[in-house]
Amino acid sequence: MTRLLGLICFLLFSAHLSAQSQWIRFSVLGKDIPCEDVPKQVILSTLIAGKDSVILKEQFTDCQQLLEIPKRTGVYSFTIKTQLYQPVLLSFEIKETTADTIQLGELALKEAVSELDEVTVTGIPRKFIEIDADKTTLLVKDNPVLSISSVYDAILKVPGIMPYPGGGFAVGGQMASVYFEGVPSSLSTDDLMSLLKSLPASSVEKIEIISNPGASFDANVSGAIININSIGKPTKWLSGTVTLNYGLNQNQKISPSLVLSGRQSKWNWQMQVGYSNMERSSRDTSARVLNSFNPVIGLNSDRQEQTGSSYYYFKPAITFNFSRRSSLILNYNGSFGDNRIKGNSVTESPGMLPSVNLQTAYKSRNYGMGNEGMIKFRQEFDTLKRVLNVTAFYSNYQNRSKRSNTQQILDTSDFSILDYYMNIHRFYLRADAEIPFEKIKFYVNTGVKYSVMHVDNTGSYNLNNTSSDILENRTYSSVIDFNYLEDNLAAYVDLKKKLGKKVSLGAGVRAENFSLKRASNVTSTAVNHYFNFFPSFNAIYRMNSLVNVIGTYSRKIGIPGFSQYDPNNSGYYDPLSSSSGNTQLKPNFYDNAQFKITFFDYAQFSVNFTHSQFLNLGEVVAQPNSLQTVQTFRTYKDVNSINYFVALPVPFVLFTKGLKFMDEPVEVDKMSFLYLYSSFTKTRIPDYNYVNPNKGMWTAGVYSQFILPWKIRLNVEYYLTGKGNYQIYEFVRNRSALDVTFSREFYDKKLKASVSFEDIFNKDQSNNRVSFPNIEMNSYSKQDTRIIWFKVSYSFGRVEKNESEGLNLPNVGGE
Repeated sequence: MTRLLGLICFLLFSAHLSAQSQWIRFSVLGKDIPCEDVPKQVILSTLIAGKDSVILKEQFTDCQQLLEIPKRTGVYSFTIKTQLYQPVLLSFEIKETTADTIQLGELALKEAVSELDEVTVTGIPRKFIEIDADKTTLLVKDNPVLSISSVYDAILKVPGIMPYPGGGFAVGGQMASVYFEGVPSSLSTDDLMSLLKSLPASSVEKIEIISNPGASFDANVSGAIININSIGKPTKWLSGTVTLNYGLNQNQKISPSLVLSGRQSKWNWQMQVGYSNMERSSRDTSARVLNSFNPVIGLNSDRQEQTGSSYYYFKPAITFNFSRRSSLILNYNGSFGDNRIKGNSVTESPGMLPSVNLQTAYKSRNYGMGNEGMIKFRQEFDTLKRVLNVTAFYSNYQNRSKRSNTQQILDTSDFSILDYYMNIHRFYLRADAEIPFEKIKFYVNTGVKYSVMHVDNTGSYNLNNTSSDILENRTYSSVIDFNYLEDNLAAYVDLKKKLGKKVSLGAGVRAENFSLKRASNVTSTAVNHYFNFFPSFNAIYRMNSLVNVIGTYSRKIGIPGFSQYDPNNSGYYDPLSSSSGNTQLKPNFYDNAQFKITFFDYAQFSVNFTHSQFLNLGEVVAQPNSLQTVQTFRTYKDVNSINYFVALPVPFVLFTKGLKFMDEPVEVDKMSFLYLYSSFTKTRIPDYNYVNPNKGMWTAGVYSQFILPWKIRLNVEYYLTGKGNYQIYEFVRNRSALDVTFSREFYDKKLKASVSFEDIFNKDQSNNRVSFPNIEMNSYSKQDTRIIWFKVSYSFGRVEKNESEGLNLPNVGGE
């Protein structure tokens, strides 16, 4: 298999190096306004399989241009569009005998027009992936592989993104932050996952993977960023998409949604509304060895839960266009979640006299409500695209939870109640400027930002009470009030320079001043101030039209989440298990460097190295000669992590046509292929006592597409994560999943339907081991991942994408 992959890579790379190029030379003459001051765009297209296909679409400023395209015979249409003048239209033919350079001569701009136009070059089908030095962009709209699913499913189909232990996503072995329209989500992990599983992927224009965020993003960004951008400019008439997802196993899962949009002459709007009701079951077991006893004592726990989650969201947005160069954007995100849990747990001590037999029955109800509002003013000052963005953002999230326990140890029963009320306020005000110098291909982004976050969390408890009356008439014996305040003042400058058509360089620096205050009635007040500079660098070398070499570096800070400081017992509880935060955690200053090389955009190899001065991870504390354990957090020092990732597409046409298929346009959505990928992550933590040697962790997977008769598309995905170490966790069993999806489009792609079989062999589970002073733990976790999904969506109207205008916030200057 290794030799086959190596041969394929060699053949594809060789074919690329031997490909011929066609050069096109022309110049533009201005009228009234100097040509250099007029932003221009060139579009080149040709007929492929009877359809007009765009092969090049590029903006330019210089009046003298030399374009490079693959040399393929055919008749080409050439268009130049500008903001102020009528399009320039002409055509030419490329033959086998055509000279390497085609001279189009001088092209004069004529009478001014009032509409903004473009310049386009066509000839190859549109790409679903774009590679830049600082990010990778995957287009979701009209992508048949991604669009017939939820946003959550679409993210996990992106190569290199994996589920993160405990919820969320991991990129390059590190937990990623989720942004919407360049704004970080303020939802809890559970509510965020509920939202992503409810949102239809058809509401998303593109997903940006920013593996090493630069200076324009907050320094307090842990790992990569997954930025989700919703659909673009709507038509004058009403357009939208109706989606219904229904999942079935021993539980039921349903998720309907509606996306509507429309446009008038001076304003446009968009609305997303949806609901999800997800039933799920889970089982968690643990074997604890308390080695401070002589002889050692073992405690085995078996916990089963049944969860029902209802989630509602409402996301309207409106844009007022005061002129062609100024606009006001208003966004609102409202959400409400209702989470219901019932569970039972049994803890036993085999071989211990007297024996321990703890039985716990518990139930909880959790209500969460979020409100976010944003207002953004955007002003372009001239035709050179100098832009000022001023953004104000406010969010409030409230969470109210009530939990009741009935505990029985041998013949003795007692009762516990744990109630919480959390209130989170976030606000920021920022100004960002974009200053391009197109003549010299030099771009400056700069900005300032002030942000503040205030958290109040009150936990009210009555633990191990002998009276069951407290379950109905809730009275409390103790209260923990936790207060957290964080404010931040930041300024940044980000510079980019293009050196010809092959090299782009970027460098930036961000200065941030952090102030953290945390206080509670059970711990002392702690105040910390941090000021630092955070540099970043990125570079891309486009060896040719198919090979890119990318290098990035950034320095960041990881402020512990407020929940890691919070002394409230917000996790699982019984008389032998509880949880608490740690107010003494330190922020993590880390350096992150990445090297990546891509072939044909889809094949890639990358190496990511991270050095963390401090790293905060979970810890289980057991006092000597005590059966009770507390889950908390601990700071580790001088942590190094390295991640390797490789991905290789194998189109089946390679075996039928050989390398000749390289001379034809590649339409990914219409071809059968295998997409192979693998990653290896190893983290070295000097302060951690590994039970066994630290071996790192491998993951390998394959994503395939088969075009079947009757226009049916079959997608098969399989991944396998081997035994090994991830951070402090040693995974002692392989983890795998096999998913199969059949999908088809009807009525000119307006109606899409699919049926999916997820985790067919029911092997998506977690088995890991950790070791701490006085205790070793082996844990097993399994959720109801074997599911049959039925999904259908219907789109009406039409959506037009305009790169300079969107309903929601463009990703300018980070968040």
